[in-house]
Amino acid sequence: MCYASFVHRLRSPQTLGWLFAFGLFAAAAHAQQPPSDRKTIQDPAESSAYTAAVNTPDATARAEALEAFIQQYPQSVILTDALEEEMAAWQAAGDSKQVMRVAKRLLEADSGNIRALGIVVSLDRVNAEKGDTDALNEMCVDASGGMLAVPMWRQPADMSEADYVTLSKLLNDIFTGAEGYCAVQQKNYSQAREWLGRALKIDSSNVEDTYQLALADLDSNPVLPEGFWYCARAIHLAQSAAIPQDATSMLAYCKGEYAKYHGADEGWDALVTSVADQDALPPGFADRIKPAPQK
Repeated sequence: MCYASFVHRLRSPQTLGWLFAFGLFAAAAHAQQPPSDRKTIQDPAESSAYTAAVNTPDATARAEALEAFIQQYPQSVILTDALEEEMAAWQAAGDSKQVMRVAKRLLEADSGNIRALGIVVSLDRVNAEKGDTDALNEMCVDASGGMLAVPMWRQPADMSEADYVTLSKLLNDIFTGAEGYCAVQQKNYSQAREWLGRALKIDSSNVEDTYQLALADLDSNPVLPEGFWYCARAIHLAQSAAIPQDATSMLAYCKGEYAKYHGADEGWDALVTSVADQDALPPGFADRIKPAPQK
């Protein structure tokens, strides 16, 4: 599956939550194989239908075949397997609405499916950043639940130790970053800085979390000048990821805020350039940016 191309096709401006969601799919989706011995289908016709569905080459056709299987066998012993396979197939086909639909259905069938919850939170964040208040509210509730669930999640029998550790970190990053985003929206900037700071310790290259931390700093009263470093860092990360729309919109906001705080935009371009070889806020950064004299 080409996850990167799907990211660029579906990601909205200033949204990078997709990068995390697709990591979940890669780890959650089964490798298009028959059910394990622990979930043996007794009916030969049902087993044949499932095997044919998961081995359908075209992603959209595979998703549709799996949906047909689920409709025909709603009480199947491998219902959750089929739903995970369908979700992964819709992802490969590039249909985010269907991905969300199946992820929510998977949670209905298996309320403890933390991987599905991570996908729902990631997609809700995408929609929340487009102005969908229902998605925002749902995301905030689910993110809080997810943060509590990650420490209690145990390694599945069919998952390697390395994948389990990687996915646990990824899930923690998704839920913590989403919690930080909620705090920014609620203007609880001190809490936002705590959650987003934790998320960036997991993945320091996350563009959206970096930018949200910048907003938390710059919207605080008084302004925290560290936010200008996070602004410059987010712009650099967006440019490196070849997301020009994100970088352009961030630059317009950040440079304007810098000019208001500093009294002029002098030094801004040098600041953006300097973060290219920095992956953490340098010591004493705030002292380098002096506020404009009070009139």
